Amino acid sequence: MDAELGRLLDSLTAAQLYDIEIACVQRQSAHYGRQLVTALRHRTREVVAARETGSRWPVVGVVFGTCEWDNGWFWETSGQVRHLDGTRSIVDLDFDEVSGLLADLSGTERLCGGERLRVDLLTGDVTTS
Repeated sequence: MDAELGRLLDSLTAAQLYDIEIACVQRQSAHYGRQLVTALRHRTREVVAARETGSRWPVVGVVFGTCEWDNGWFWETSGQVRHLDGTRSIVDLDFDEVSGLLADLSGTERLCGGERLRVDLLTGDVTTS
């Protein structure tokens, strides 16, 4: 398949290759986003049950900021969680599946600092601003 794919790619123009690259990155980003929603739904239930948040109400959304490392900008692993009762808490989600997915998602974005990643756990929407 690699040789066949290589021949196909060699037959495309630079513009077509660019369009394919954009489409692949968008699909990859959507894939990581769906996985992140699932992981956050599970992880936020755990942190609420462990009383690591300011409320016992379910978490309905999480917002992540960015941080700069030597090799670029990444989504932070601490996020502001929003509970159903409106309470907001900061939760460290480092060293678990969530942190890996945030790193993967960072690789599909062109982050430059100051962006926000918003994850709506009710609708499953993942947006950046």
